[in-house]
Amino acid sequence: MTTLSHFPRRGLTWAVLRLHRVPLGVWAAMVVAGAGGLLWLYELGQGAASYSERCGDGAGLLQCTAGVRHWGLELQYAQLLAWLPCVIAACAGAALIGRELEHGTATLAWTQSVSPVRWLATKLAVPAVALLAGTAVLTLMFRWAWLSGPGDGINRWNSEYFHAAGAVGPAYVLLGLALGGLAALLTRRTAPAMGLALVGIGLAYHLGDRVRSTLWPASEVRGPWDSALNHVDQLELGMIMKSGERVSGLHCHNQAAPGDLSTCLSDHGAVDFYAKIHPTSHYWPIQLVETGIVLALTAATVGAAFWVLRRRLP
Repeated sequence: MTTLSHFPRRGLTWAVLRLHRVPLGVWAAMVVAGAGGLLWLYELGQGAASYSERCGDGAGLLQCTAGVRHWGLELQYAQLLAWLPCVIAACAGAALIGRELEHGTATLAWTQSVSPVRWLATKLAVPAVALLAGTAVLTLMFRWAWLSGPGDGINRWNSEYFHAAGAVGPAYVLLGLALGGLAALLTRRTAPAMGLALVGIGLAYHLGDRVRSTLWPASEVRGPWDSALNHVDQLELGMIMKSGERVSGLHCHNQAAPGDLSTCLSDHGAVDFYAKIHPTSHYWPIQLVETGIVLALTAATVGAAFWVLRRRLP
C-alpha cells in the first residue's frame, strides 16, 4: 500500500494529490458537469425572460408559464449547490483522514518522514483548495445564471438561494471539511466520522437559517402591505395600535379597498400597518457577517483538530 511515508518531505503536497487523485478527479468532473448545467440554465433563463416579455401580447399559455418552469429548475440547482458541496466536503474530510488513521498508515508516515502536524495540515489544505475553487466557480456561475434570467422569481432570501448565490456557501463547505477532519481524529474510524460530520454540518446549516435574521438590524416600513414585500425578508407583520404598541399577526386580508382597510384598522383599534423586514440593501451585509462567523467556526474546528491530534499522538 502506498503511503505518505514513501514520498520525500518536500513533496508532501504532491503525495497527497497523487494518493487522492481519484476523488479529486471525481470532484473536478462534478464541477465541470455543474458548470455545463448552469450554462444550460442560463440559456433557458434567457428564453424564459423573452417569453415573459411577450406574455401579455397574445402569447400562448406554454410561453406564459416558461418563467414558472424555469424557476422550478433553478430552485433545484440552488438546492444541489447549497447542500451537495457541503456533504462532499464533510465526507471528504472524514474519509481522507479517517482512512489513514483506521489503517495505521498515518502512524507509519509520522514515524518515518512526516510530522503529525504537517501531515494534518496538508490533509486539510489540499482538499480545501480544491473544494473552495470548485464551489466558488459554481457559486459565481449560479449567480450569473440566476440574475440573467426572468425577473420576479424566487425570493433571494430563500435559504437555498442564500447559500448557492453568495459567499456564505463556500464558507460552509470549508466548515464541513473541518468537521470531517475533527470527527475522524476523534473516532479514528471512517464511517462514524462521516456520520458525525454530516450531523455537524446539517446542524450548522440549520442554526445559520435560524439566526440569520438577527445578524443585522431590521428595518420597519408602515402602510398596507403590497407585492414589494414578496422580495424582502419578512420578519414580522402586524398593526400599530393607538397606544403605539406593535401587535404582530393582525391582518386585513379580506379587505382590499382603502375604505375597507380603514374599517379593519378601526375594528382592531389600530392606526396603521407595519412590517419588520430585511430589504435588498441588507443582503450583502448579512452575507458577509454570516460568512465571517462560519469562517471563525471553521478556524476553531481546525484548531480543535490539531489539539486532538497532539493529545492522541502515539
